[in-house]
Amino acid sequence: MLQTSMDALRGSVALTLKGEADDPLAVVTKSLEELQKAVDERLKKVEEKDAKAADDKELKALQERLADLEKKANRPGAGSGNADERKEIERKALSHFLRTGSDVEVKAAATDSATDGGWMVLPTIDTSIRTLVTDLSPMRGLAEVVTISTDKYERFYSLGKRGAQWVVERDDRPQDTARPELIKASFGVAEMYAAPATTRTLLDDAAIDVASWLVNNATHDFAETEGEAFMTGTGANNTPRGLLDYDTDSAKDFTRAWGKFQFVPAGATAPTDAQFAAALIKLVSTLRRPYKANARFLMNGATAIRLRQIVDQNNRFLWAPTGNLIEGVDHPLLGYSVEIDDNMPDIGSGSLPIAFGDYKQGYVVVDRHGIRINRDELTQKGRIIFDVYKRVGGGAGDFNAIKFLKCSAS
Repeated sequence: MLQTSMDALRGSVALTLKGEADDPLAVVTKSLEELQKAVDERLKKVEEKDAKAADDKELKALQERLADLEKKANRPGAGSGNADERKEIERKALSHFLRTGSDVEVKAAATDSATDGGWMVLPTIDTSIRTLVTDLSPMRGLAEVVTISTDKYERFYSLGKRGAQWVVERDDRPQDTARPELIKASFGVAEMYAAPATTRTLLDDAAIDVASWLVNNATHDFAETEGEAFMTGTGANNTPRGLLDYDTDSAKDFTRAWGKFQFVPAGATAPTDAQFAAALIKLVSTLRRPYKANARFLMNGATAIRLRQIVDQNNRFLWAPTGNLIEGVDHPLLGYSVEIDDNMPDIGSGSLPIAFGDYKQGYVVVDRHGIRINRDELTQKGRIIFDVYKRVGGGAGDFNAIKFLKCSAS
């Protein structure tokens, strides 16, 4: 009779699958519950009838089946879909997390436009992006760079007036002597913003790292924009005021008004080679000794070509290598390095085509913080927006540290 009951019990809890549409995890879970219930009921009957020998054998069989079903139910991925699909989902999620980006106003690169990057989803393309290189201003590398934690940077300059006088033992001492005058300089910062964008599909499917390219492109754009401002900016709304935006005067240091750079006239509005050579020598001599250790020339490429062509009566070049000519190595002009910045003006009447001095003392670049990047995928559905920005300012520091050559007669 006990055997008959156990046979019926097996039949009542048999594990069957009715079709491929059934959820294996649900079937297993239901079977586990039914088996557990059957075990509990059978234990109660065994205790009541005290049929230990027969029951032990049946209980062992039921417990083995229960353990086997539990083992199947606990297998990794049971009932959760294809493992390869899960890996792909995780890869895309991680890729999205690591990518950063910018604005919706800039036309996004999309897979449905060959000119905007549709070719990038093809598996046979080169996985790198060739960016056309542009010239960047060297001013950030030449100037003093200060990082601040507020919205303004202030510093003081002393005009260094001498007040000491000679006196003899019994003379009356002057009641008042010249005192050094302190001048406060203030530098604000303004936000610079770029907004490259792309489609979500392109980021997911492209063989190359589109996000890194977009961010690098934005930072390169920043370098060009701020470099231009460091030379020609007006300083409006806390933007950088450029080196060329300040007034100039021919008066020497400590006699001209503070806030003006000194210029050396080239001798004519259209100077000859001889006048240029003489003016350059005078320009170097005008800069005082404290600034000469870190001094260098600054000019654009066209001016550099003109100076390269200047020769004396014996056909010796003014700007010639000090030793053997080495390809790719820049040689000094009158003993000083030359930096090329095409934001400097061309040679022309009244222009300032050449600067010479210590730019770390003569110009200050102020950073509020580094470049910040936010990733926005909510503003426009299906598009990833990369919000890239930084806050930067700049302006002249020590007006005695930099001199200009001016194309003028006086």
